Amino acid sequence: MLPLRKNFRPCCAVWSVLLLFSATPAVAQIAPEGWTLTWNDEFNGTQLDTTKWDPIFWNTPFNNERQAYRPDRATVSGGNLVLTADDTPNGGKQYTSGKVESVYAQQHGRWEVRAKLPSTQGTWPAIWLLPDTNTWPWPSQGEIDIMENRGHQPDIVSSAFHYGPDFFGRQFETEEIHYNGPSAGNYHNDFHIYAVEWDATQIKFFVDDVNYHTITDAQVGGFLSSQTAPMEVNLNVAVGGDFLGGLQPNGSSVWPQEMLVDYVRIFERSTDITPFQNGSFEDGGGSLSSWNLFGNSIPNVLAESEAVLDGSHSLKIFGQFNGGQNFSGAEQGIPVEGGDEISATASSYIRSVDDLINGNVVSMKFDYYSAFGGQFGSADYLGSTAIEIANDATTNDQWFEHVLSDTVPANAVEARLVFLFNQPNQGQGAIHIDDVLFSVVELIDDADGNGDGIIDGLDFLQWQQGNGDFNNDALVNGSDLTVWRQQYGDSSSSSIAAVPEPASWLLILAFSAGCLSRRCSR
Repeated sequence: MLPLRKNFRPCCAVWSVLLLFSATPAVAQIAPEGWTLTWNDEFNGTQLDTTKWDPIFWNTPFNNERQAYRPDRATVSGGNLVLTADDTPNGGKQYTSGKVESVYAQQHGRWEVRAKLPSTQGTWPAIWLLPDTNTWPWPSQGEIDIMENRGHQPDIVSSAFHYGPDFFGRQFETEEIHYNGPSAGNYHNDFHIYAVEWDATQIKFFVDDVNYHTITDAQVGGFLSSQTAPMEVNLNVAVGGDFLGGLQPNGSSVWPQEMLVDYVRIFERSTDITPFQNGSFEDGGGSLSSWNLFGNSIPNVLAESEAVLDGSHSLKIFGQFNGGQNFSGAEQGIPVEGGDEISATASSYIRSVDDLINGNVVSMKFDYYSAFGGQFGSADYLGSTAIEIANDATTNDQWFEHVLSDTVPANAVEARLVFLFNQPNQGQGAIHIDDVLFSVVELIDDADGNGDGIIDGLDFLQWQQGNGDFNNDALVNGSDLTVWRQQYGDSSSSSIAAVPEPASWLLILAFSAGCLSRRCSR
């Protein structure tokens, strides 16, 4: 495990080495950390690969849909699968469209689809998982809707899980996510990554790697842990249907419409949890990628640029205004063992125009779990350690740094860093959070940052790159530099050497300034 450290940008020769690695073909790097690729289609050919996909011929789709599916509406060009819907009558239906089902099926894993959605009233594009219904009648083994969209709602996509013993005993869980990206964008005018992670304990739904909805086994009465069927991938564009309510296709609808699919990738888990990521909220041009969101109903948990300490974005949280006390926020976990020392730092800011009032409180806390992905308040939850980082008395328009450290309790395997916004009385106000670090802390006994037994300029370089926590306080800052100065020239780990001569000290600072001047800003 590594000591807690500040992020830094490589410079000089290091940057050229990274450029060499960036030239590696993208297909070799498509597996997210913690997952192994089991099946994929990148759609790089000129026609649909029928060893991987079944193009559908079907005149009687369900849900009062108005399209007939035809194989010739599923084509491949420009590196994409193209599913085309138009107003050509076919098979007794007013519209014609495309649908494909994967030949491959898998139980449990991660499914990831990068797609651009059609954009007119009356379309119903969907990315979903379904077992072979000839073997398992619907929904006896479930249906996982990774993404559904209504053509008249470019800013909203939804996910759902359908389950039950039979058609008449069916139940479902569903959630929506509102677009939170560049102001000119939406889910219709650009590609986005829609994903699900499914196992016997939970289903987690993602858009652009933001986990916006989680369904646990307990929520569905143990249904997930009893499932046995593998699932196939379904991709289609329906026209009309019950999902659209009263906004069916009409004279304002524009045809033809296309859903473009850049790739479909399926993975199996190789490790239980990934390292802490995206503490600066800059991934993907500014996002909450890698964070799990809760209470995001408005939406009110966002990546915004109104107040930033570094870069272009920060985490913004405010209340749900739902009529009663409510809790909203973001969390992310790391693997731990009982007895580990963990620490997190974060900076917060409250703009005067977003002043916290009426008892709003923001906390920074650790939640501990005996199982990865455990649910808060369940038997897997072991307890919390928390500090208050903002309330209605906090000074506005000023950045504050917060540090939370703790010893991991016995039996814990996951520690989650949580930013929790408590809105008890419908009060206005919002908080911005930036530059978050979270790690297991491996204590360093002295200023010998590179472990070579000599405290010299190379150890100074460790500090300069943000790696030297020489005083064991889980922060890399000027106090560590003081420790290094005290021990400079020492060839043992226990004694303290004199402070270096001024000329030597100035030379090192000059070297530091030169390297820093060539470093890209964060």
